[in-house]
Amino acid sequence: MFRSKKSDKLSPKEIEAALARIRQKYDDHIISYMTDTAEKSAFEDRYVMALHARVDLTRFVQEEILHLRQWEKKIQEDALKTPVGKGQPKKKQKSFADKIMDELQERIAPYPDLKFDDDASLEVRKLYGALGVLYKDHWNELSGFLRKFHSSELSYNLENRLLRMTVMGADDVPPELERYKFLLTQRGKYTTELFREAQESIKRASFFLHDLRILLQECRERGILNENVENAYKYVDNIIQDFRLKDLKKY
Repeated sequence: MFRSKKSDKLSPKEIEAALARIRQKYDDHIISYMTDTAEKSAFEDRYVMALHARVDLTRFVQEEILHLRQWEKKIQEDALKTPVGKGQPKKKQKSFADKIMDELQERIAPYPDLKFDDDASLEVRKLYGALGVLYKDHWNELSGFLRKFHSSELSYNLENRLLRMTVMGADDVPPELERYKFLLTQRGKYTTELFREAQESIKRASFFLHDLRILLQECRERGILNENVENAYKYVDNIIQDFRLKDLKKY
């Protein structure tokens, strides 16, 4: 059914092809064995979570192929026999993506939740809540420091970006989340656009955090950070680590 690659990374094209084959297999079994669509829906949910958590997609595909094969075997066996008695249902094993998402949710749990829609991504809500703390508790100190050791224009640019992600606008969300909130209110009309906008919201926050961290890292290496700015630097670094944003940067 699939070509197994245990050590080599799959290319983006191979990943897309594997995902398409997995979806097709679910569709085939839904038709052949008259099963419901729950398993395929669960696969799609796990894939979205995997993208949110930026997991290794090669490993994700391998895990999903294994899960699919186990499910195929089960429905084929069930089709050949009449169930005898009522046994205890097997506890469903968590997938690789589920485990990664559980770890992510545990790490970001201490950050405040910017609650603006129950259907909004928890990662988006927590990330923008974390940015709110950065603005409220650290930005006055940081902006003064940046103006002193860098240019006022650079400090203004960073501050403007942060304000767009933290100060509430007309829709009771920061301007950078207005389109995301609008798509959420459409309730299923723009599923693809909604997921893409959630990713873009995370990306904008991540780019800002990396740009700020680079400037602070340079000053840190020069030994000119005071205690308050050092605390702000550590907070920025913690956000990047806890939200798995280390590789989500411009360059």
